[in-house]
Amino acid sequence: MALTCARCGAQNPDGNLYCQTCGMPLPPAAAVPSAPPGPPPGAPPPGPPPGLAPPAGGPTGYQSPYYAPTGPVVPVHRTPWTLIIAGVVALTVLMAGCGTALAIIGSRNPSNTSGGGIADLPSPTPAGGTPSPIGSPTATPLGATTDSNDGLNVKVPAGWTVASKDNEAIVLTDPNSEGSVTIASGPSSPTQTAQQNKDTIEAYFKSKYPDTRNCSGSSPANGTFNGAAGISSTLCFTLTSGANSVPAAASLFAGANSSGNVYYLVMVLTRQDNLANYLTETKPLLQSVHWKLS
Repeated sequence: MALTCARCGAQNPDGNLYCQTCGMPLPPAAAVPSAPPGPPPGAPPPGPPPGLAPPAGGPTGYQSPYYAPTGPVVPVHRTPWTLIIAGVVALTVLMAGCGTALAIIGSRNPSNTSGGGIADLPSPTPAGGTPSPIGSPTATPLGATTDSNDGLNVKVPAGWTVASKDNEAIVLTDPNSEGSVTIASGPSSPTQTAQQNKDTIEAYFKSKYPDTRNCSGSSPANGTFNGAAGISSTLCFTLTSGANSVPAAASLFAGANSSGNVYYLVMVLTRQDNLANYLTETKPLLQSVHWKLS
């Protein structure tokens, strides 16, 4: 660093004791502070100052003893559990509004739950296409409204209501409060087959409704639902509200794509004695489902 003479202002090289112009003594240069002493041999390196996080190891491979690496993030499997719950809750609200309604429901005709589920309903095969599991449309008007989320599009029948919706599931209820329809599709990580998705759904029902079983005269069957491959089945169980109960039925379709990283779910819920009629009523709605994920 150059030294400035206080008398004449001349710049003198660092280390000069006298001004090379006028001979005036120059002030001594400031001393360079020495590095702080290091830790004694064998002692661990000092920790970081209070309030500062320890540095992470750099490319050289050094790692601070204060750094605790975290383990790999375990992927959480996204299953249709919440979707099932939403559908069952919707049905519970519809059926269990009061004890009188349940008593009337319980005194109706015997159960009519024949068939193996949604995919058992035949329909004409379009040229070059895949047979649809849903029967041909009835006169029930679909209405002008189309609802959608990240996984699907569906036409909402006239008078029906979107009771619940998120980015994967849509739950619809009919104007007569007879039941509900849940349609859902989304990513599945880690991957699961259609059989595993079916097992997940049935395990939930059995955990909440111990008498859950395949309805009499029905059995699981492989099939497709609007292009998605999967398994259809019909479950019967007892839905309760306080001291009241009613026999309920769920016509289910659980599917997966060929890689297992996308699931498909359709669930039609109503009373056991009303299932056959309800499946007929919901045909146009179910036929209108378009899957966005493949």
